[in-house]
This record gives sequence, structure tokens and C-alpha cells, in this order.
Amino acid sequence: MQANKLLFGTAGVPNSTQKKNNPIEGVKQIHSLGLDCMQLEFAHGVRMKEEVSSALRKVSYELGIPLTSHGPYYINLNAREQDKIDSSVERIIQTAKISDLCGAESMTFHAAFYMKDSPFDVFDLVEKSMNVIEERLSRLDIEIELRPELTGKTSQFGSLDELISLTKNVSSCAPCMDFSHLYARTGQYNTEEEFKEVLTRIKEEIGADSLANMHIHISGISSNSKGDLKHLNLEKSKFNWKDLLKSLKDFNCGGYVICNSPNLEEDAMMMKEFYNSL
Repeated sequence: MQANKLLFGTAGVPNSTQKKNNPIEGVKQIHSLGLDCMQLEFAHGVRMKEEVSSALRKVSYELGIPLTSHGPYYINLNAREQDKIDSSVERIIQTAKISDLCGAESMTFHAAFYMKDSPFDVFDLVEKSMNVIEERLSRLDIEIELRPELTGKTSQFGSLDELISLTKNVSSCAPCMDFSHLYARTGQYNTEEEFKEVLTRIKEEIGADSLANMHIHISGISSNSKGDLKHLNLEKSKFNWKDLLKSLKDFNCGGYVICNSPNLEEDAMMMKEFYNSL
């Protein structure tokens, strides 16, 4: 059996890139650092000229640095007004379009806030929107994995249970497993035993293939009773990243590990070195 491989990269352009806002230079810097992939951050809106996206696709292909993407923060598929839900759907579709032009294979986003509603009602609304998005992307002939993110705040849609259920119900969906958020959200899942419990559950409920093709976020994190407060560098956090990487290796997981720590490439490189030493 061929071993699956984890690819390590940064959420956005590495800090050490000369031109900070240039994703093309970012991909070149990822390559020169010896990292493997990069996540395009459309957090504050989907603004990228088509010539930039085609140049990005070219450099990513030539250097062998695959891309993922993250949609805007102001998506809420449970907004109070229907026009806000509609514009959230549009933002996801716009992100998928531009990500596809860049050659990205996997796209994550924060799907919704509960807004004091029942999580069951919110789930139904998110599922309905995801089906609309899937159908529209299919008509545009865009094939990209839609990965709602495991969110860090208890006020946000995106628990482990919700993402597993959504993946079962919407064929183009899969979870973006932010293990740091899972820890911040629950105050649990920070031991090797617990990490293996999560991976076993994913394998049993959504299939072994989902472990071979993961989109993972890892960073240091600080939290309180309502969930995550902010990302930290791994060394300044209690998040048990070493046992997580051991568990991912033991389960023969493959896919992208995107580092969200403030020091981006430093923690990404530290994780890659540790993983390769296992």
C-alpha cells in the first residue's frame, strides 16, 4: 500500500516574502523554503485579476506547489435577511471560481453563525445553501472540494458532528479539519488518544478516502469558555501538535496541512521537519 503524504504550507503568503501581497511571489518563496503548498487567503474579499490567477496557476504547476483557498470572513448562511444569505452564497461561488482559475483543489470557509437559533435549524439552512452552491458550480463545470471549516467559537456553525453530517448529505462537501479550533471549541481533543478517536470517526463515518485527502489547519491557539481567542505560535500554546502529527502519520493521512500561526512558515517548517522525523 502506498503511503499517503501530508503537504505542509502556510495560510497566505509567507512572512519572509519580499512582496507581501503578491501570491505569485508567495508560491516562489514556499518553494525556496522547502515547503509544499500554500493557501490563498480571500478573507477580506475575492479580488484577483484573471491574469494574476492564470500566472499563479502556471507558477504553482511549474514549481509543484499545489494551492488551497479560504473564502471571505463575512459569509453567514444563517443571516437574518435573505439577501445576506444570497450574497454569502455568491461569495462562496466567487471564491470557488477564482480558486478554480488559480488551480486550487480545495476551498474552505466559515459557513454560518447560530445567531441564537437552534443548531438543527441552522444545519438545515446551511445544507440547503450548500446544495444550491453545488448545483451552480456543477453548471459552471467547476470541480472544487467545498470544505466548511471546523470553527473555533461556540457561536459558529462548524462542530465536528455538523461537518460529518454535512459531508454525508452534500456530495461536494468535506470537512476542513482545524484541530486547533476543535481543541479551543471543546476544551478537549488534545491527546494522542483523542486525535485517534477523531480520525477513527472520520474513517468510519465518511470513509477511508477522506483520510487520504485531508485539508487540515494547525496553529497555536488561545481560548476561553466561548472558544478560540486568537492564533499563537505553536511554542506559545498548549496545543499538542506533535501528538496530532504522530496520529496523522499512524493513520496514513494525506493532504494539506496549512499553518495559521502568526509566524506562518516557521511553524510550518517546524511541523514538516518533525513529521519527516517520525
